Parts: sequence; structure tokens; C-alpha cells
Amino acid sequence: MVITAVPEDASVEVPKHLSTASERPKWGSRGQFIMVLMGYAIGLGNIWRFPYMCGKYGGGAFMIAYLVSLFCIAAPLFVFETVLGHKYQLGPVGTFTNMYAPWAGVAYVSIIMTCVILTYYQALLGWAVIYFVQSFAAKLPWHPDECGGCTTGDYFGQTVLNAASFGDEGGWDVQGKLFLALMAVWFVTWLALIGGKNVLGKIAYFTVLFPVLLLVIIFCKAVTLEGAGDGVAYYITPDMSHLTKANTWSAAASQILFSLSPAMGTAIAMSSYH
Repeated sequence: MVITAVPEDASVEVPKHLSTASERPKWGSRGQFIMVLMGYAIGLGNIWRFPYMCGKYGGGAFMIAYLVSLFCIAAPLFVFETVLGHKYQLGPVGTFTNMYAPWAGVAYVSIIMTCVILTYYQALLGWAVIYFVQSFAAKLPWHPDECGGCTTGDYFGQTVLNAASFGDEGGWDVQGKLFLALMAVWFVTWLALIGGKNVLGKIAYFTVLFPVLLLVIIFCKAVTLEGAGDGVAYYITPDMSHLTKANTWSAAASQILFSLSPAMGTAIAMSSYH
């Protein structure tokens, strides 16, 4: 990468479409804006990765490291991005160009990062679609009684992914079920985007509130299971020895940064419509 120095007295002309936001549309309401931000911050990592990380790094101790990382690292960056978007009323490229024209490249880096992340995140959602559809069966197909005594890991690798090494026969075959699930995810994404911000804002009410409802239902079911009290006690009781380990803090910081995803430019873009 080549970095070119720009003299302090040099003037860089900002393109007209990046220097004004007088005609920029707005969210339908403050509620839409809040829901969109919440939908951006709440994802798969909060549902299935966060509990795993708590269990791995000392239960309540991980929560302490997580909250410290939230208030000292992730939240300030996230709020800073929303302030920038609200101030300049432009997307990431326009915002950084108005701040200092040579910084526009920072915004393009975030666009590239988003494209890279989407290549695997949409695949993860495709897996979730398969499990969601199969969960409507009278008996769960990944139950040992239904899959010949297989484990959930075996079912995922052999049935859902139909995994094979590249050197083995069928290693390059397209898996029809996975392909259809992935196309369904991309189609829903396209529908959400093609309608513009107003449709996206309305969809956010469902994508934010419905998962919360599901989590409440799952929680009510979980607390009735045998040993639930022990699990809750471990979750809220900190093992303070983990706070002396660097990997606990690293895991907590990576979890909250992955959740709020600052420096991706998305918060700037969404806040520019507020």
C-alpha cells in the first residue's frame, strides 16, 4: 500500500454529491432508527456465541470483562460513529471525505470488510434456515433416535453440510440444500434492501422484537430443565481467577467488538438518515 503525503496548505476539492446532505431522506420515526441500530448490534453472536464464551471464561467473570470492554472500547466507538453520521448526514465515504479528503480510503476499507464478512455470514444464516425448517418435524431429525445414534455434530457435518474433503469423491459437488438455503437468505436480504430505508426500518421491528420473544420462550423452557439452577448459578457467579488471564479480556473485547461492529461504516450510514 502506497501512502502519499498531502501538504498542510493543499486544498482538495470535495465532490458536490459528498458535500451536501440537504436532500437526504430521514427515518420514518425515532423508533425506526433505534430499532435499526439494535438490529445491527444484535446478531447470531449474541445468541449462540456469548453463552459459550461465558461458560468457557468463568461465567460472571467474563461478564465483568465484557462490560468493561463495552463501556471503555466498543460503546465509545459506536456512539462516535453515530455522531459522525448524524453530523454530516452522509455515508461513510462522504463523511470521511468531508472530515479530511485523504481519509476517504478508510471508508472504502470498511466496505471491503463488509463484503468479506457477508461471504461467510450469509452462509451461517443459510445453516440456520435449514435447522429452522427441519425443526417443524414431529421428531427432530438430529435426535439420536432419528439419525441412528449420531451426535448433533455428526448430523451437522454429514447431513446438513454433507462434508467431504476436496480430494475425496464429491468434494467439489454443489450441495442443493445448502445452495437453496443460501439463495433464500440472499433473496430476503435483497427484498429488505430494494425497498429502501423505510421498508428496512419497518422490518427492524420484527427482526429485533421477534428474537427477543424467542429468547424469552427458550429461557422459560430452560429454567424448567434439570440442573438449570446450577447453570444459572455458574453464569452469575464470577470465577475471579479468569480476570487475571489475558485471553479472557481478549475474548470479551472481541465478542463486544464483533457484536457492535464499529469501524464497519454501517452505524455512520444508518445515523445519516436520522
